Amino acid sequence: MVEETLHVSQTGRGRLEAPKSLQSWPGIVHGGCLVGLIDAAATRLGRTPGPRRVDVRLTSSVPTETALDLRVDRGADAVGLTILQDGHTLTSGSVADLRAAPATARAWAGGGDGSPLPMSDYCLACGAGNPLGLQVALSFDEEGVWARLTPRAPWRAGGDRLHPSLAPVLLDEVAWWLGALVMKEGGLTNRLAVSLHEPDAPFDGALVASGRFADVTPVDRKRTFWRTESTLSTTSGTLIATASIVFRGGADYSERQIPYFKPRTPPDVFRRMFPSYS
Repeated sequence: MVEETLHVSQTGRGRLEAPKSLQSWPGIVHGGCLVGLIDAAATRLGRTPGPRRVDVRLTSSVPTETALDLRVDRGADAVGLTILQDGHTLTSGSVADLRAAPATARAWAGGGDGSPLPMSDYCLACGAGNPLGLQVALSFDEEGVWARLTPRAPWRAGGDRLHPSLAPVLLDEVAWWLGALVMKEGGLTNRLAVSLHEPDAPFDGALVASGRFADVTPVDRKRTFWRTESTLSTTSGTLIATASIVFRGGADYSERQIPYFKPRTPPDVFRRMFPSYS
């Protein structure tokens, strides 16, 4: 699973070589997976299990099947991890205790008969052909993006408990589509803050991950960066995790990504998703 690719010692150094099964786009580690890796490293270094917040900044894409260096930073209130290639920082993040759930955090259950979003081949979240992946199908309507799923065996930590990386991987996927559908452009996520409120809560057979377009807000004046908000809960209403994730979009990303989605999407749905490219 995710943490099996991670080798970190108490001395504060380590190595990472992620297989392609952990990718989002070909050759790039999934953003939510990086959150899971940093969370797993903190656990190995002795962070007490329980509610926590993982903050990650993606400075550059992290390549798969490449030997990378890790550096651990221990603080009084958090454990940090930096992923480097040839001395250059690719990603950095930290894990800190989460003392309370936000009072405003309420899970939206998603819509009814929405339109399906295209799945990929080998993405860790939506890749139908990735044997390790969530293989999740997302939907959208005028209100937002959502997914309902029963986790497959690789994403269960024994019995009815969830693997710790499920929430960040799934919520990062929801965030990507929230940003892309608001901007009508391709892009990537580059700031991820995932709060695990009930990481050990048993689930009742199905989960709902969702986010509303009304909660997607511009970060900068040029409207290149957009902050998304999303939740993961059980169908019985237990709030497992919330995420505040920034999407960066633009025509340069669309040039590479939109041709991939177009043949995988019904024409009428594609026109709603990316009207400038239909």
